[in-house]
Amino acid sequence: MQERELYSSVNLTQGLTDVFTTVGETAYKAGIPICFFIDEIQYMKPKELGSLISALHRTNQLGYPVMEIGSLTDEQSRNAIAIPAQKFGVTYTDEAIDKIISITKGYPFFIQQMCQVVYKNADEKEIDCSLVENSAEEFYKLLDVGFFKVRYERCADGDRKFIFAMVQCGELPCTVANVAKNLNKNVNSVSTTRAQLISKGIIYPIRYRELDFTVPEFSGYIQRLEEYRAWCKDKE
Repeated sequence: MQERELYSSVNLTQGLTDVFTTVGETAYKAGIPICFFIDEIQYMKPKELGSLISALHRTNQLGYPVMEIGSLTDEQSRNAIAIPAQKFGVTYTDEAIDKIISITKGYPFFIQQMCQVVYKNADEKEIDCSLVENSAEEFYKLLDVGFFKVRYERCADGDRKFIFAMVQCGELPCTVANVAKNLNKNVNSVSTTRAQLISKGIIYPIRYRELDFTVPEFSGYIQRLEEYRAWCKDKE
């Protein structure tokens, strides 16, 4: 297909599918896989996300080597941690890798940042679990400033109280009813704030009337905030 034909459709799903299948066919013939890394995918509108999923589904049906990266599996996380380090003659103990996976939850950016901190702090060619544990605080500070803070600062005062109430639920995902209870409100009165936070990409609905944060460890960041601790104290 010519370039002008790929973008002639006014239907987003059809146009994106045409692009993906054309790219996929070329990649298949060349024997080179194509991987898409989509940053901040939670900000996509439902229609845009649906079109992306449809295009990827059709491409995979045709057997073309096109994929999209999300959180890594345990095996993928192990490879992401260990293989790049081998180029520098550095190895990780199994316990160290397990600890990194536990901290990062397989989130690619978190693995990258954690390994960067650990490597910087390493004095030996073998990285053990104690070094990972001792580097965790620095890792969280790095994320707090450069990753979590920008998300938190997009939230209005009412949004933040809703987030605090989510974290106070303890275990996530949490129900909307429990969030409302922690705010001493009824469910209907918090629906607007809930919708705003979903639109901002801070939270997302999971199962029926349950919510979770769109990025891992956001609740841990909230727990480290003095503003959250003061809010909890005021409720006592």
